[in-house]
Amino acid sequence: MARVDKPHGLISTRPRRALQAGGAQDAGVAPSWERCATLHHLNPERVSLPIILGPLELRTHREPVEELLTVSQGEVQRLFELLVGQHYIIILTDAAGVALGFRATPAAQDACDAAGVVPGSLWSEERQGTNGIGLCLREQRAVSVVMGDHFASMLSGVSCTAAPIFGAAGDLVGVLNVTTLRPTDYATQSVVRQLAAASARRIENLYFDRRHAADAIVRVSGQDDFCDSATEARIALDTSGRVLDATPVAHHLLGADGVPLIGCSWSTVTGLDAWSPAGGHVEWSVPRERGRLYLRFEEPAVSAHRRAPRRVFRGRVRAAPDQPDIARIVGDDDAVAETVNLARRLVAHRVPVLLQGETGAGKSALARALHLDAGGDDESFIAVNCAAMTSELIEQELFGGTSGAAGAVSSAYTAGRLQDADGGMLFLDEIGDMPLALQTRLLQVLSDGEFLPTGEARPVRVSFALVTASVHDIAQRVLDGRFREDLYFRLAGATVHLPALRHRSDRGRLFAEAFAQAAASVGRPTPELEEAALHALAAHPWPGNVRELHHAARFALAIDTDSRIGLADLPPPLGAGGAGRASATPPGERHALESALARHHWNVTAAATDLGMSRSTLHRRLRAFGLQRPD
Repeated sequence: MARVDKPHGLISTRPRRALQAGGAQDAGVAPSWERCATLHHLNPERVSLPIILGPLELRTHREPVEELLTVSQGEVQRLFELLVGQHYIIILTDAAGVALGFRATPAAQDACDAAGVVPGSLWSEERQGTNGIGLCLREQRAVSVVMGDHFASMLSGVSCTAAPIFGAAGDLVGVLNVTTLRPTDYATQSVVRQLAAASARRIENLYFDRRHAADAIVRVSGQDDFCDSATEARIALDTSGRVLDATPVAHHLLGADGVPLIGCSWSTVTGLDAWSPAGGHVEWSVPRERGRLYLRFEEPAVSAHRRAPRRVFRGRVRAAPDQPDIARIVGDDDAVAETVNLARRLVAHRVPVLLQGETGAGKSALARALHLDAGGDDESFIAVNCAAMTSELIEQELFGGTSGAAGAVSSAYTAGRLQDADGGMLFLDEIGDMPLALQTRLLQVLSDGEFLPTGEARPVRVSFALVTASVHDIAQRVLDGRFREDLYFRLAGATVHLPALRHRSDRGRLFAEAFAQAAASVGRPTPELEEAALHALAAHPWPGNVRELHHAARFALAIDTDSRIGLADLPPPLGAGGAGRASATPPGERHALESALARHHWNVTAAATDLGMSRSTLHRRLRAFGLQRPD
């Protein structure tokens, strides 16, 4: 083979020998070495660590494939658990070779960090030489690069097996890569390659189902039980029976040589006259030259009960004055603005968002505001408080189903909140309190896009934006064994931490806005906040956060008579008689009041004018300090 000069000798373009135990080197390895030496001008001893993208660049790569990352989490977790005993690392990349999803054991983490095998690392052949991800991107098939097959000498101790994932119109959208840091051989990696390819196919089909949730789908399999989606292909049909999209395997199984399926009629593809039989699941078997294929037709909404049409939102709805608004919630806090803006984009693409923060920090208001910002309305925002019900009630509330005594002539079907949320947003408040058994069922819904209501024989397919919230640290609950790790990774497409009110840099604006909203809700002008009241608001620790602030504002408006909010208007412990009054009162205020009254011989009107406040405000302050006219 060709050789090129280097400062310390010659570089052979022949791959090093890997450990042998049956099997053979991948056919793409030798040509890849040739390209690395002659086209990419790489030196095996001088291949540097991979480029690690910064947060902004990484976000740019994540956003187009957020839905793929979401649907893949369950399968990635299953593959990781299957191989974790051998210290395998699971990586999911985009079509550019950027590592976006990453799973590794703690024992392997240090070695990964040292080799640059981290989220955001770039694994193209052009930069890193022959490697599993780069070769898979080029060959667009499942490959294995075993130890010395790597071009870079620093990678000759690891083995990588990768499988492609295809998206719309058969375009490559990602790579599922499995890496081991231990010595291995071709025969072992041949088995691992089958596992990785099967997982990639399952992810590919889940991704297809999510993209075409509103279309009729035909599942194609060589097995009549349809028990494993890794053995299936997918075809999506429009309302006239023409093919909208198909997976590459479907093209291979049903397409004519060189003729794409997309745009063809169903009858042309299969020779079947009927393409949309009435009702539910329908299966056909189509004889082929190499065996029999089984086709399962699924309607867009597979349900035993008719549902309302899926809502399609076009444009945004401006929040009414009493509705939560993104701008009002974010305020002037830059850190909150950055995370909320990310959440807005993810919600628009149906990627789950997890809201974390103290009680009353505004998690529910933010969830509703995200929904309204995405073009939703109040009717399509479905909220469930997981901490307010028993596990049995939560299950009935979420999944619905048929109720009625055994043997009854008829029974009533009640749609659950999951079904109600179809086409809109589901908000699961206090998700950290959801029982483990229900966490498993919820994970299945998020993975498959469908669930089986109680007492029903046919599943219901759903598609909705999901926002969850909790006062608990969900990551810690995972460590404590109280929350499923795979569900946590699926929910936390973005985690938005809402800071406590006492920690916000824009508290002054939030104080003023809370009183303005309270006044507007009762048709009154915005009141003036006196200095003593502002001092008390700023000094208060706000254990109830924004919720407590709005309660205080409504209380003060109910007490106020002159559109000036003073200390005496605020509720305990902020106002008069409260436990926090002494610390919230500006030093010397009592003395200033007593001095002014003494100067004016307890003429309240004159003293109020001297102090720059209204007569009623002075009376309230007198009551707050317990001051009375001397006999």
